[in-house]
Amino acid sequence: MPQKSGKNENIYRITIAVLGVLVLLLAILWYTGRQSLKEVTHEREVAMILTEELQLELDSVLDEYYTVKLEYDSILVDKDSIIQANAREIQSLIARQADYYRIRRQLNLLREVTQNYVKEIDSLYTENKVLKAENIQMREEILQVQRRTTELTQNKAELETKVEVASELRAYQIDAFPFRLRGRGREDETDRAGRVEQVRVCFLIGENPITPAGEHNVYMRIADPYGQILRGSDDIAYSFVHQEDTLQYSVKGTIDYQNRQMNKCLTWQRIAEFEPGVYDISLYTDEYRLGDSAFELR
Repeated sequence: MPQKSGKNENIYRITIAVLGVLVLLLAILWYTGRQSLKEVTHEREVAMILTEELQLELDSVLDEYYTVKLEYDSILVDKDSIIQANAREIQSLIARQADYYRIRRQLNLLREVTQNYVKEIDSLYTENKVLKAENIQMREEILQVQRRTTELTQNKAELETKVEVASELRAYQIDAFPFRLRGRGREDETDRAGRVEQVRVCFLIGENPITPAGEHNVYMRIADPYGQILRGSDDIAYSFVHQEDTLQYSVKGTIDYQNRQMNKCLTWQRIAEFEPGVYDISLYTDEYRLGDSAFELR
């Protein structure tokens, strides 16, 4: 019995030792597995952080590019496809969690390309600002020239008006002499309407050095107390055009004007008997109104 009891005790001890070894192995395996799990989890966390960083950096590069592209889209049309292709490739690598350093190289290349484009755009923007400033200055200079041209045109028009006024012929000392004819050509002045046979109007044309010299037609209009122009007939031959108006005249004459003072007389021969009242006289050339006067018959 003592031998059997000792043998069982040895078996128990061996069993306990084996179980202890198994427990130790299990503990080691558990600890090792846990450490491996921690390492894997840590690596996954690091990979996720790096992936997020890469994604954020890609988004930053693209945001910067899109911001510039919105302002200068027409300039970047040809280059946009290159940037978009690189961005899609990097996005695909990030999604597949490809090699970090490969993604980094691609991302750095994309950043360099976009930065170069941004620099180009900045340069173009600066040049555009300079051109706009020059354009504004040029428009202002054009406006100044236009204003100056307008002023010169106005001054020219005013000067032409002044010259035109200054060049007008004027008649002075316009006197009317109603008279009746007596024997041997004698003329007796009279203010009796029934006796007047002729009205002679004499006037002085002033000196004017800038009036065109040469022959000028002179027209005399005599208006009776009722405003009717005394005339030989209603025929168009007894009319003239002055400043686009067709006017009737009583007597027509000519002068040879040489820019010096000269006298002229025109005579109206009675057709019908004069009536009492005031008769208005106006003198014209084809270009100018020389002057006005009047006489009264009783």
